[in-house]
Order: sequence, then structure tokens, then C-alpha cells
Amino acid sequence: MSLHLMLQSLKRRKVVTALLLLQLTMTLALLLNAMMLASQTHASLNEPTGLALDNILQIQLKPTTPALRKYPALGDLLERQLAGVRTVPGVVAAAYSNQGPLLQGGNNGNVFKVGEQDRTNLSSVPMYFVSADFFRVLGLTLQNGELPVSPTLLDGPVQAPVVLTQHLAEQLFAGENPVGQAVNRGPVAAVVSNFYGQRTAEHVFNNVMQVAPLYGVDWGYSLLVRLDTGTAGTVRQQLEKVLREVDSNIEIFYVRSLAEQHHRLYRTEFGLAVLLTLLAGLMLLVTMISSYSNAHFHALKSQQEIGIKRALGASQAEIFIELLGESWLCTLFGAGFGVLVAVALNKLLATVIVIPAIPLWLPLLALAVLMCCVTLATWYPATIATRVSPATATKTL
Repeated sequence: MSLHLMLQSLKRRKVVTALLLLQLTMTLALLLNAMMLASQTHASLNEPTGLALDNILQIQLKPTTPALRKYPALGDLLERQLAGVRTVPGVVAAAYSNQGPLLQGGNNGNVFKVGEQDRTNLSSVPMYFVSADFFRVLGLTLQNGELPVSPTLLDGPVQAPVVLTQHLAEQLFAGENPVGQAVNRGPVAAVVSNFYGQRTAEHVFNNVMQVAPLYGVDWGYSLLVRLDTGTAGTVRQQLEKVLREVDSNIEIFYVRSLAEQHHRLYRTEFGLAVLLTLLAGLMLLVTMISSYSNAHFHALKSQQEIGIKRALGASQAEIFIELLGESWLCTLFGAGFGVLVAVALNKLLATVIVIPAIPLWLPLLALAVLMCCVTLATWYPATIATRVSPATATKTL
């Protein structure tokens, strides 16, 4: 059957065809963005973090009395809390920090190499004020230099030494040995392996740490706890009780593993990916039902026309391909509109969440999926049409 005749056949059913085109357009737009978002979310959840996510717990808390939120009473509270946590069976190490890793945003600032600010200035670098066991808790390996073993006052006569992650050190010092050199935050004492800090930072592996006391925690602080493998459940149940026994004047916001924290970091994208995938799946199902109904109704309504074609010598295969061809043509038109709507939806989503642009190969993959679904839906009605006898052409004559 010629393309012109197939177009004429679709035009005769313009209302049904228009509705089917609209459905195909929306289906492809949802399918493309669902595939894009699901792929990105999966990649994000499997990206390296440099952390043993299942073996580290983060406790977010703050004192309820103003006096305990300030140094030096705060320092005494932290030491007592860490000592209490370390007595729990299964705890390998514990440390405090002004903030935990794997956050959307937080306490950050600019960092640059002293004397080369114009060339090396980096913004939005997370700043961690931690106890000495912080590096052990996170499992960070020493790359260069020597880790500080005791806290240094941030406002003391001597600048507190800083520890940089490897990625940040490479950006600031470009192949030079950073140990002994200075950044605006202090002299560099050591370089450690990378870990995921903040998602909104200039780079997720850019982090600065200083072993220093916490001066004020009006917004709370974190206790990070390293565990033996397989003990997370039992340790978790005991931590809140232990901390309240140390001092009851605290508010515990949450206790969660870094694996949970990592998942929460992408929960918006994950939830939206699940929603779009479900909607796309339902739209595919509805599209298959609509394609089946449209093809079946058309085959029944066109029995006389099909009978005439059979009487004039058309084979069953030609009738079969003709009906499939109409469905394929309608799907191609719908896919064309669907790509335009998908791009518009992608740009709209990009204003709310981080989602990359749709690559050129993805519409082809989505079209292949859509064509397979439409073909399956149209197969049975097309098969019924091939069974129309040439004698049908004479029944109403």
C-alpha cells in the first residue's frame, strides 16, 4: 500500500487518529524523560563516594541548653559523648564534626593558595572542623604529610593546620607538593583520599578539614561512628540511650547510616524517576489498548474494502502489512511530536532538579520500544483482517 493511501486512510478517521497521536506524543515524552531520569539517578547512586556507606553512622544532634552550645562547655560535652559512644560493642571509632558528609549544602567557603588567589580561588568548598579520629572514622587514607593528632584553636596565635582532599590539592597546587605550603585557611599539614562532601560544592570531592574544637553549635553538630561490619542494627539501637545517659540536655534529630544519607541526597530524583516510570508504563499500556481498539475497529469496519482487495488479488501478507503500516505511520508521527514535547518537559524539569539534556540516541531507543508495543497491540486485529474472504466483497452488492 502506498504512503498516500495510508495517509488518506488515517485522515478518514481523523478524530480517532488525532487522539491516538496525542496519546503517543505524551507517552514518548514521559518515556524519554523517565528513562533519562532513571539512568541518571542509578548512576548517581552508584557513583564512588570514597566512604564505607554501610559501616558509618551519623548522629545529628544539638544541646538544648544555651550554655552547652558554646565552648568550653561544649568541648567537655563532646568528649563525654565520644567516650560514651566508644564503649558500645561494635564501635571502632567515633568523632565529632560541625557537619557530616553527603549533604546537599552546608558550611562552606572559598579556598585559594596564598599569593595566587586570582589563579587558584575555589568557591563553595566544604569546611569541616573535626576531632582527630574523623579521618579514621571515614576510612580516609593518608596520601601525603602527617595528620594532626590534637585540636588547635581556630582563633589562637598559631593558625590551625588544614588537611585537603586529594582532588582539592591537585586543583590548588597543580602537581606541586602541597605539604608545608599555605592556603588562606592555614598551612597544609596533609592530603587524604577523596570523599563526597556536598552536592552543591564546586566539586563533590573538594573538602577542607581542620582538627579544631567547635565554638558554637546553634544549628547542631554531627557525631560520626565507624562500626564493625554487620553491627549497624545493634549499635544503632543503643546510641540514643547512651548519649542521653551522658547528658539528657540534648535533642537528637536523627541517627542514620551514610548509605541512607546518600539515598536521601537523591530522593527527589529517585521519587520523580519512579513516578515518571510508572506513568510511562501506564501510558504504554493505555497506548497498546488504544492501538488494539483502533486497529480492531478499523478491521471490522473495512471488511468489505478488504474483501474487494482480496478479490482483486491482494494477498493475506499484503493486508497484514497494510494494517501494521498504518499503525507504524501513526506511531512515527506521534513520536515526532513526542520528541518535541520531551525536550520541552526536559527543560522544565531542569529548572527544578538536575537532569541532563536528552541525548540523540535515546529517542531512537524509546521509539523502538514504542514501535514494539504498538506492533504487539496491532498484531491480532491485523491477523483477523487477513481472514476476510474475497466473497465478503459481494455480500452487500
